[in-house]
Amino acid sequence: MTDKHQYFSESSVLYLTARSVSITVITGVLQNKGSLSTQLTKHASRVQSEHQAKLKEICFGVCRWYPKLNSIALSMLQQPFEEEDYDLYAALLIGLYQIDYMDTPDHAAVNEAVEASKELNKNWAGKLINAVLRRYLREKDAIIAAIDSMPSVEYVHPKWFMKRLKKHWPDNLDAIVDANNSHPPMCLRVNERHVSRETAIELLLSEDIDTEKGLISSSSLYLKKPVRVNQLPHFELGYFSVQDESAQLAAFILDLKEGEKVLDACAAPGGKTGHLLERANLDVTALELEPWRLDKIHENLDRLQLSAKVICADASDTDSWWDGQSFDKILLDAPCSATGVIRRNPDIKINRKPKEVEELTHTQKNILHAVWKTLAPGGQLLYATCSILEEENALQIARFLETHDDAIEKALDLPEECGVKVQHGRQLLPQKQGHDGFYYCLLEKIAQSR
Repeated sequence: MTDKHQYFSESSVLYLTARSVSITVITGVLQNKGSLSTQLTKHASRVQSEHQAKLKEICFGVCRWYPKLNSIALSMLQQPFEEEDYDLYAALLIGLYQIDYMDTPDHAAVNEAVEASKELNKNWAGKLINAVLRRYLREKDAIIAAIDSMPSVEYVHPKWFMKRLKKHWPDNLDAIVDANNSHPPMCLRVNERHVSRETAIELLLSEDIDTEKGLISSSSLYLKKPVRVNQLPHFELGYFSVQDESAQLAAFILDLKEGEKVLDACAAPGGKTGHLLERANLDVTALELEPWRLDKIHENLDRLQLSAKVICADASDTDSWWDGQSFDKILLDAPCSATGVIRRNPDIKINRKPKEVEELTHTQKNILHAVWKTLAPGGQLLYATCSILEEENALQIARFLETHDDAIEKALDLPEECGVKVQHGRQLLPQKQGHDGFYYCLLEKIAQSR
């Protein structure tokens, strides 16, 4: 693009507008070319630093409210956009989002969306986008009333997901939806190797960063107002890590002892790996399937001044990485649907499908069965997911216990208010202004068959 309204040059760097890059990011998500996080990482540098917040607001906002925005748009279009024109659809969705959720003047939202069609060299779509958005401004109440009973509009969640929530969590339905549709709080994990939580509170307060203690993790602090990590005192020295409170429980549940041999079976991005090593001096092996994610593990460990044996391998293929030496403890934070962290990854509302959940349960089963044989008798395996779907959690463990007579479930040493006790393990549901959704179940290998 060479339109003078589209970019400006500073120090030989090409910068685009937040709206323009938002279209690129959202188009990539709609075409399932990568997660929202991946797309932002790829394209955010094309926007000047002072406009990064607007870029993220638009991208996260459109994804968060996509089920509703999509239903509104489809109700006014004679036919959906073809995939080759998803960039136009992204521009239309951004226009709807600006009208409903941002302080952008209505006329500006419409004009920007129309202008986007020109910048995309698709002038033919300008009249269509203009007509749709102006109709919405005129008939908004009637349009919403006509589709208000649809789950995508009423709950702003996909229909398939709402069916499962109503089946498994009918009493918690509204609270889960409210949490998923909210902005997540920023939670820190205090590195207690360096500083106590009480001292950390004072240290942060000295920089005008106000915090509140988490209730279920003794190393957690919630920031009352999010800040950039480089504003956190001694962040580069490893005093703090950004990690949800529910995810912090893993290192506490495993009750680690000095010198233990520990496997972190699905380690990226390395947050839990670091926490394990903060808790005790351990011999940690961290596995990660995707080569491109290894750098993040090393980056986190280097900042924390900790070390682990990091291996790029499929955890379920033990022949490719296991040396035959048994582990005392295993953390299996299994790949999952991430339905407990939708508010942090709202693109899940767009691209997660029921078939993927079935595939993930198969992957979880394979990894769990494989790494179990690397656990020493008397050792413990902590199975964890950031899912709130029963088939990935309690039912997965039930099936495992049915086929392994050398495994027993151990009670979790957690506060009573920490999650919901289910058939096996404990399910934490997402809390508005609190922790994310997470699942834990602790298993112990016994020496002889029952």
